[in-house]
Amino acid sequence: MDHQATVLGILKKARDLVDAGHYAGIIEAISALKTEASGPKRDLAYYAVLETVSAGCGDVGVSALSAASRDATMALLDATIKRMTSKLH
Repeated sequence: MDHQATVLGILKKARDLVDAGHYAGIIEAISALKTEASGPKRDLAYYAVLETVSAGCGDVGVSALSAASRDATMALLDATIKRMTSKLH
């Protein structure tokens, strides 16, 4: 397990998994990274996504956390990655 994994890195890997069609929902995609990131880091990634939903970023809702649609899931992950990246600069 890589304890150096970042929340942003986890989100990007989860996005890649959804984009490749391995998982339809965010929860499943982040959970699949259990060998790459610790539980607390994955939890932080979930919270980052929930923060994006609660901030109203993008045109997606909490339903994208499960398997609403690939497009909604990708949009929510993209909005979360964008929101976090913008805070880094």
